[in-house]
Amino acid sequence: MKNIILAAGKAKKELSVLIPPGKNKVLLRILGKPVIYYPLRSLQEASGKETIIVYRRGEEQVIDEAGKYSKHPIVPIAQEKGETIRDAILVASKELEKENHFFLVFGDIIIEPEALIRLYNTHLTEEPDATILLVPYDPEYAETYGIATIDEEGYLTKILTNTSANKPKYIIGGAYILPNHILDLLEKNMNLPEAINQLIQEGAKIKTVLWTGTWIDIGYPADLLEADYALLSMVKSSIISDKAEIEPTSTIIGPVIIEENTYIDHHVLIKGPVYIGKNSFIGAHSFIRQYTDINNNVRIGAYNEVKKSNIQPYTLLDSYVYLADSIIGENSIIGAYTITLNVLESKMKPPRIRKHLVSPPKKEVKKLGAIIGYNTKIGTKTTIYPGKTIKPESIIEPNGILK
Repeated sequence: MKNIILAAGKAKKELSVLIPPGKNKVLLRILGKPVIYYPLRSLQEASGKETIIVYRRGEEQVIDEAGKYSKHPIVPIAQEKGETIRDAILVASKELEKENHFFLVFGDIIIEPEALIRLYNTHLTEEPDATILLVPYDPEYAETYGIATIDEEGYLTKILTNTSANKPKYIIGGAYILPNHILDLLEKNMNLPEAINQLIQEGAKIKTVLWTGTWIDIGYPADLLEADYALLSMVKSSIISDKAEIEPTSTIIGPVIIEENTYIDHHVLIKGPVYIGKNSFIGAHSFIRQYTDINNNVRIGAYNEVKKSNIQPYTLLDSYVYLADSIIGENSIIGAYTITLNVLESKMKPPRIRKHLVSPPKKEVKKLGAIIGYNTKIGTKTTIYPGKTIKPESIIEPNGILK
């Protein structure tokens, strides 16, 4: 059985503001690691074999980054044209047809190894024609990978093209063990759901495995915040590099991860769970609050407050910045006294804001701060309204109000 990860997909426009040219969404950082690390680790823990990675020509950094974390050989295959999942699978068809089945995982999902281990073991134990991972149905995420219905024994009955069917439904979770015969169906210009439905019509038995643990599809900026929430919630004790320097007047409450060559200045307060990546700097008197993800090579000046935010690498926050429920693209500069407002108006609904990002749920107060594109410079004393997206490489003059 071959392992394959699809990592050539193009980002939706909402997420693309965080992705510089020549990069891919699977290179966005979560807790210091690229998104592709998470499905790669989980797949290889389930099926410890070499892994095919389909990447977009010109985005070779995907392979370089995956290679840093792979425990087994990687077979890179460049995709030069085509936009669909079908196109990506067929690029690797010569490798996949060498064995009876292949283990396919999408490169933009955050998923625990146990989910794929369960999928793999179910396939080996019950020996169906195919095995597919399902996650609980949520109408807000119904478009993600298709909707499935199953019978009483857990076998797939159909992948739906709409959600109107009056049956229990599940989301297909981006992980499949498929027979190589499906390549023939894809060659006939069927998309992946159509090909799977055709397998069922031909009499194939397709077993499903329902996963109710961590599963996040990185499709929109707020999904990075949800991934931070989920992964930091699993941190139960502190891991602080002996190469990090923390001044004795600073205070750390709760679990934190602080990587090597990071400096925490005097009178900093950190309330975990929090992640602070390599080669970063936290200035004096700053307050870093729960569920904050500060990636590698980030500098945060004095008297800042950062809450539930994801800061991509090589970003600078000057002094007296308030950053809440926000995402900042790499290589950006946020001027002093900048404020991000984060309480959305009741009529506003950003794409796919998840339950964990709504606080407190009972009062229906929705929170999302700024989404700031890569290579952006924001002048001093700027106020950014909730849910505002700032385009990449923007230069915002001081004293601005961005609605």
